Amino acid sequence: MKFWDVAHYSFEHLKHRGLRTWLTLLGIVVGIAAVILLVGLAQGLRASVADELELFGPDLIVVLPINLDSGGFAGPVSFRPTSGKLFEKDVEVIRKVDGVEVVTKGLLTNANIKYRRDSITSSVMGLETDSYQETMVLDELDEGRFLEPGDRKVVMVGSTIAYDTFEEDVQYNSFLEIAGEKYRVVGILSETGSSFSGVDSMIIIPFEDAERIAGDTIADREVSAIRIKISEGYEPIEVEEDIEWTLMKHRGVNEDDKDFSIISARFIQEQIDEILGALTIFLLVVSGMSLLVGAIGITNTMFMSVLERTREIGVLKSVGATSKQIQHLFLMESAMLGFSGGVLGLAIGALLIELIALFDFQAVLSIEMAIIAFIVSVGVGIAAGTFPARNASKVPAIEALRYE
Repeated sequence: MKFWDVAHYSFEHLKHRGLRTWLTLLGIVVGIAAVILLVGLAQGLRASVADELELFGPDLIVVLPINLDSGGFAGPVSFRPTSGKLFEKDVEVIRKVDGVEVVTKGLLTNANIKYRRDSITSSVMGLETDSYQETMVLDELDEGRFLEPGDRKVVMVGSTIAYDTFEEDVQYNSFLEIAGEKYRVVGILSETGSSFSGVDSMIIIPFEDAERIAGDTIADREVSAIRIKISEGYEPIEVEEDIEWTLMKHRGVNEDDKDFSIISARFIQEQIDEILGALTIFLLVVSGMSLLVGAIGITNTMFMSVLERTREIGVLKSVGATSKQIQHLFLMESAMLGFSGGVLGLAIGALLIELIALFDFQAVLSIEMAIIAFIVSVGVGIAAGTFPARNASKVPAIEALRYE
């Protein structure tokens, strides 16, 4: 029997037992579709993170007075000190590192914010008005202008603060009352949608005003964050390492008792990749269980097929079919089940990814994973049918012909 004869014979048999064939395919289809969908969601999340990191800035670095190396990272870069404090002398030390173009300090403090009849308690970020723009990605404004050198008693707010925090939208040129003092709103930032930069939820005032509001709640010349822009032509990771080494030496700490962290796009990407890597493995294991169920279904179907077709096997052997050809017949059937389940699973998985996109969930169809899933599907079909096919090939022709 030639290959196409075997394929045609196997196809006709599967078509003849239509309902059983479809039920057998179901386990493989669900497993492959689950792999494509779940991995697609993980890839979509990774792509979404990469898009947000563009807003962080590949050449920007933030130094925070907290050690994040042992606890992981998740969230916007605005932390309060828990293990150490940063001071203006740290700013001066960083300024001398080769490859550092701009350094600016930030001060985060809490204050009561009042807008017309509404009042909240929120964090307020004080920034140096002559250098902060170079160390932040602030491209657009809905209204007004950015803070400028010499500004005092003015405020710039993110889109969340302006439109979603108070009962009435914050208007350009209106006044916010911060810690009992009036600040004129000179700028409303456009929405970025980034959870890493935290810009949408920021209330930004001049550094000197933030110092006055903080009062004795902070130490003398203390800062909450140091923002850095790397000079063009320098490798960000090398400058980042130089800054870390210089700060550790200046502060008299080592890797074990380090009381600060350097946040960069690379740092965030590494943390996210670690989380998503573990998540992807977990999802693949869950999906693999579905494939295992599908493999068991194919094995069961093939064993049933061998029993039902024992007499047919005897007839085939009596007209000259060899044991190897009989084995090929049953392997072809199981391979077709795996192939068909893979094709349908890929189609359904791709369709689900497209449907999810309609609900504003980002999912990416991974071509590499689709190819791997398809190969696995066919492999599962062949592996599941190997033992039943071998059993079929070993049935003696005489006994098979007498089988009822």
